[in-house]
Amino acid sequence: MIFLCQVFHPDYQATSQVLSELMFELARCGQAVHVVCGWPLASPDAMAAGVPKTERLNGLQIERAGFRVNFKRNLFLRGLGYGSYLGGSMRRLLFCNRGSFVLGCTNPPLMPALIWCASFFRQQSYVLLLHDVYPDGLVALGKIKRGGMVDRLWTAVNRRAFQRAERILVLGRDMATLVERRYGCRPEAIRYIPHWSQNELSPPARPEETRLWSRLGLNANFVVQYSGNMGLWHDINTLVRAAHHLLAHKHIKFLFFGDGRRKSEARALAEDLRATNITWLPFQPKETLNDSLACCHLALISQREGLQGVAVPCKLYGILASGRGVMGLVPSDSETAMVINEEMCGRVFKPDDAPGLAAAILDLSNRPEEVRQMGERARSAYQQKYTLHHAVERFSEAISGLL
Repeated sequence: MIFLCQVFHPDYQATSQVLSELMFELARCGQAVHVVCGWPLASPDAMAAGVPKTERLNGLQIERAGFRVNFKRNLFLRGLGYGSYLGGSMRRLLFCNRGSFVLGCTNPPLMPALIWCASFFRQQSYVLLLHDVYPDGLVALGKIKRGGMVDRLWTAVNRRAFQRAERILVLGRDMATLVERRYGCRPEAIRYIPHWSQNELSPPARPEETRLWSRLGLNANFVVQYSGNMGLWHDINTLVRAAHHLLAHKHIKFLFFGDGRRKSEARALAEDLRATNITWLPFQPKETLNDSLACCHLALISQREGLQGVAVPCKLYGILASGRGVMGLVPSDSETAMVINEEMCGRVFKPDDAPGLAAAILDLSNRPEEVRQMGERARSAYQQKYTLHHAVERFSEAISGLL
């Protein structure tokens, strides 16, 4: 099997971490996997650290394609990184064995179109794993004009790529609905495979027991945390406004871990509002992620309105694994809202409802038993449905008979 995804181990991004764990686990189960990925952004000097172009690691054959550029720095480098990686991926597909089986992720966004084109030359069967649905997300955010030439062309190409795929793997039930209705995918070709966490805590620590709690001096506080990417899909500004509403309540503190295109704007807003109850921290290394995820009483998830079906925040499953209640500012018909409501492990708010979120946090800060029970239900749901073992089983069933 040839697996195509630009971000992969040892890259720090969430997509890289969860998909790397899945591929390593498949290799441990005896599946032969050839990974074609880009160069990692695991640390500031990662690209100069001698990461090899090809290597054999934990049973995987890994090949890195494209230019060694930090495509997160600006749009020009992003385009250069995407284009060079797609060119390297096409070369690999055109020179692989005829009839090879291909699994492609929507990273970068044009990957489905590339695999579809390559399939005509090499008679390859393929499966698409949709982490994000493009151009729908960019249209919803106003980055691409709805009904414009780019939207119509990209959608038409995707429709053909999706319909030709042997299977379409989606991360959410809302995403399954979207690809069936908008792209005409056959319902029997769509498989729902919920995300999983790359850090499976066993057992989860209490917030006060974490090393980070002591290092930050958080004793006697009620801590609320956002951890992960702060990108286009997320409304970090609303989380900042909720924190600002709670400034007078000195026992409530916020921790914001991560980075992304929305972070600088959100930090500027926090400074304007003098939201001194927020501590900003960078992405945490995978080795300490268990400790940082457990360093809170409640965890936050944000997804902007109109993006239901477009993406599913994978941070949800790390929160469930850490045994924390979930405060979701997400569309009411999104996969995240469905999980929170079904498992009774948190509360759901409209994506821009900063006052509602703040009021709920204040209320729960005085209800420790309810917060504890929400966390227990979250952990139980994770163990029963969302572990890496469950993901491997679902993935294996989805591609059964295709390899």
